[in-house]
Amino acid sequence: MISERNMAVLRAIIEEFIATNEPVASKSLVEKHNFGVSSATIRNDMAFLEEEGYIAAPHTSSGRVPTDKGYRAFVDQLTQVEQVATEVRKNLIDLKRLFSKTLDQLTDLDEKLHTSAQLLAKATGEAAVVQYPNMQVVLISSIELIKVADNRILVLLITDAQRIQQHVVALKENISDDDLNLFRLKLNEECAGKTMEVLTEKLPKLSGQFSPKLKSTVEPLLSSIRMLVDVNKQDKVAFAGSSNLIRNESQFAGGLESLLKTFDEQSDIWQVLNLLPLESSRPRAIIGSENTVLELSTSSLLLSSYSNQGTEVAKVAVVGPTRMNYSKNLAAVLALSNSLSNETEA
Repeated sequence: MISERNMAVLRAIIEEFIATNEPVASKSLVEKHNFGVSSATIRNDMAFLEEEGYIAAPHTSSGRVPTDKGYRAFVDQLTQVEQVATEVRKNLIDLKRLFSKTLDQLTDLDEKLHTSAQLLAKATGEAAVVQYPNMQVVLISSIELIKVADNRILVLLITDAQRIQQHVVALKENISDDDLNLFRLKLNEECAGKTMEVLTEKLPKLSGQFSPKLKSTVEPLLSSIRMLVDVNKQDKVAFAGSSNLIRNESQFAGGLESLLKTFDEQSDIWQVLNLLPLESSRPRAIIGSENTVLELSTSSLLLSSYSNQGTEVAKVAVVGPTRMNYSKNLAAVLALSNSLSNETEA
């Protein structure tokens, strides 16, 4: 069991290593921190921390650097101990104000999420990943049909998570305004307020509710809606901050190339975000070797979730080297998730 003083020494080592990127020696700790004990006691504390795997010596007779286990103990304090978590809360207030000032002005979901990723990457100096809402849990607000020509219809699929998909359909025959309005009313009567899964079930049955003549006309519209549903079901993410990773290439133990490839190709590994359970008010850190995905095994992944009417719909994450500013970065992902969440006032 790590003691309070051992934890204070570990915290000091981590903070100094984050600031300098140099192994930390006992002499430096004694000079910079007032632990109220002798230098010999601090050396004993460091020996204990090394024996227990919290710190390690990168070279013989050098100072010590944190291990993944050491970062884990440090991060657990940041998110669980009241007096230490104050740092996260202070950063949270400042960053949430910064994020909301920009994001509250945006209504287009694509623009909002890509801007979110850019803001998060800039605030942390790391890479940022922002998931699009999970369409299995959000609801359909409406399906709009807008005639842009006699035989061309703009189909809009709108959800309560502000996600809008659109597609223009060219009909073989013209459709009257009355028939188009009838079809739109029927669609929304059956589908508004329902999930995507319900919409998928209802679409095949809708065409049978119209006359044979109108049925042949609305079939292409139904096909377009099915296509928009399929697009919405795909996992999609916004990325930013690849250049931040490149600046810290030496800290990824040769693993940066494969990590950057996942950004360029929008790799399926980001589906791992869907599998990570979160508490709504507490960000989570997965550090180095704790990551089960090979491409992330030399990185730290910090994440939080954002919600729609109290239901989690997606996650935001920071990706960077294990040597990062955890208190600020944990606050950043939590601030962004708060800014993106659409909650009903109690």
